[in-house]
Amino acid sequence: MKEATFDFGANWDAFSDRLIDEGRLRIAMESLQTLLQRESLHGASVADVGCGSGLFSIAASKLGAERVVGLDINPLCIEVSSRNTARLAPSAALSFHRASVLSPAELAPFGTFDLVYAWGSLHHTGAMWEAIRNVTRMVAPGGTLVLAIYNEHATSPFWRVIKRTYNRVPRVPKTMMAAVAAAVIFVAKAVVTRRNPLEKERGMSFWYDVVDWVGGYPYEYASRSRVEQFIASAGFAMTRFVQAQVPTGCNEYVFRRHDSPSTAATLEPR
Repeated sequence: MKEATFDFGANWDAFSDRLIDEGRLRIAMESLQTLLQRESLHGASVADVGCGSGLFSIAASKLGAERVVGLDINPLCIEVSSRNTARLAPSAALSFHRASVLSPAELAPFGTFDLVYAWGSLHHTGAMWEAIRNVTRMVAPGGTLVLAIYNEHATSPFWRVIKRTYNRVPRVPKTMMAAVAAAVIFVAKAVVTRRNPLEKERGMSFWYDVVDWVGGYPYEYASRSRVEQFIASAGFAMTRFVQAQVPTGCNEYVFRRHDSPSTAATLEPR
């Protein structure tokens, strides 16, 4: 029997219909500039792997990227991304395609990119290390790879149980679980960060992030050292690391490729 998984497309659809606007797009653009520590993506080619709502594909285009390709395995994400583009950036040089990051054959036709952006997506594939290995092959020599991966913590196995349970129960218990989690996460983030959890970075939404967090299954995680060592063996050097605000949150990594993509073929997780 196939295990139940989270419908990310439905969550992005609801988020897009209710909340995505020019203001959130502007915040997404600013977050890209901050993470990459550059003002413009002028002339760059960009792959947004696990594009979700398409918000960051649009942001990359608005920052001057010459070619932007959004990829997602969920067909509703492709529909939502296209719809958001038509509304927020109708003349942008953007294209969205359904493709699995676990299939090199599906990724190969798109070639390589100056920037590959995989924020918070690869740990939901069910085969995270294979997904990471495949995206390293998409980065052109001298290019940049951005990853956001859930941090490994003592409570991570507990959250895996929560997420599996969420996807096995009917709608009403799902809503109850999300509501309880929202209260817990609100308090925890306020205590740890000393900031209002409703003030979200990256143009996101507290509620839809909570739903994504509680339901986001498959679910994997890794320590900073494992990610850094794995990517380094593919010919990358880490240029920036942003630690997760909370212990089980996403660590952000920025890597730069300094050799041929061929070395990625021999990668194994450590």
